[in-house]
Amino acid sequence: MGKHFFLTLLLGGCVVISRAQSPSLNSSPSPTATPQTGAAAVAATPTPAPVLEPSLIVSISEQKLAVVVNDKVYKSYKISTSRYGEGDAFGSWCTPIGHLAVATKIGGSVPFGGVFERRRYTGEILSVNAPGRDPIVSRIIWLRGLDYTNKNAFHRCIYIHGTPQEDSLGKKASYGCIRMRSSDIIELFNWVATGTEVAIADKPIGRAVKDLVENRRLVATNTIRPEIKSVFVR
Repeated sequence: MGKHFFLTLLLGGCVVISRAQSPSLNSSPSPTATPQTGAAAVAATPTPAPVLEPSLIVSISEQKLAVVVNDKVYKSYKISTSRYGEGDAFGSWCTPIGHLAVATKIGGSVPFGGVFERRRYTGEILSVNAPGRDPIVSRIIWLRGLDYTNKNAFHRCIYIHGTPQEDSLGKKASYGCIRMRSSDIIELFNWVATGTEVAIADKPIGRAVKDLVENRRLVATNTIRPEIKSVFVR
């Protein structure tokens, strides 16, 4: 992969929810239900937000997502990427790799465990590891690709989103999206903004952070080809 980060996201849980939809940026209606006491307690005790805007690194090999601030890991989370591997083709259900960015955020007022259908909150709330159910829950961070190798990510509806199936985290289990615990995606949702950079790579987080720092240095010193600059800096 050289100096590039590669990102691969599948439609995973997104397939059922939005596969047939065009990528209109639907906002979520106000919630009509409240989370259970236990769930609310988990979501109400977040880590302090980073002072500076973070970057996100997804490590496929480690099945972790790292929040990077000042070129150092601020916090990391257990995740799940595609069970079908990495890629960007329509219908592949793979997770794209490379350099991406946050396109939009959906569901800021949805309760912990709130279920989405076609990017809208349905009013239903699922408990953690609810049997027989695997929808998108709690929050959606929709990604867009910045590389040729992940140019289809937005139209494939590649998200970072909550999952009720927390037992599956830490291994490849999704259908293309990046899954997180509800408590984790709610916290992360509040830390990122439209345009926040997201690098997905099949390498350890430590190596990915070093590559990101080096890529920025090359851009700053004009030692990287001009057409590559947009891949590493917004």
